[in-house]
This record gives sequence, C-alpha cells and structure tokens, in this order.
Amino acid sequence: MLDRRTGQLLEKLNVLCARAAFCIVEEEELLFAGEDGESVKGMLGFLKDRGYLELGYAEGGEYCVRILPEGRLYFERAAAEKKEERKRNRRESLFAFFGALFGAVLGGGIVALFVLL
Repeated sequence: MLDRRTGQLLEKLNVLCARAAFCIVEEEELLFAGEDGESVKGMLGFLKDRGYLELGYAEGGEYCVRILPEGRLYFERAAAEKKEERKRNRRESLFAFFGALFGAVLGGGIVALFVLL
C-alpha cells in the first residue's frame, strides 16, 4: 500500500497521463498541499522503484512519465482489497458473536444443572 501523499501523486499522474503512453508533466502540476520539488522527486523515485511508473527523463522541473499497468490498476486493486477486508471482518465478527452466545448458553445450562442437582 502507498501512503496518502504518494497515492495522491499517483492518482494525479493517472489523470494527467490518461490519454497518452508517455506524457510530459511540469513539476508545478504535481505539487499539492505542503509538498515541494524534492519530495515530489522522492515520491516519483519510489513509484518508479515499485514498478508503478517509468520516467523517461527528469530535467529542470519537467518529467517525462509513463504510467505502467501496475500504476493504472493500483486504485482498483486497493478498493477490491478493502472490500475483501470488510467481508472478512464481518465474517469474523459473526463467528465471535455466535461463539460467545453458544458459550453463554452452554455455561448457563451447566450452572442450571448444578443448581437443580
């Protein structure tokens, strides 16, 4: 999983480079709340190392970027993982609830047996 800032950068790149394989992006287009040029370079390097994008060149605040299939599908996969996690949490909660209910009924039955005998 990507952190929030790197995810925002990848999302912005997906929007900017939606129509072309390689696109040229200015550094100013990639800056957002509280980010500077160095942090954008670092995040682009991180995304490149993880196989989300390919950098043709990076010179003078201008980047030639190509989003790889892993970068295009990242948000779809993340949404599917969250959905699966919610399903798993719901299933585990139901098992815990019914297990506790069964234990309470069984324990109450044993106590009732001892009281009656």
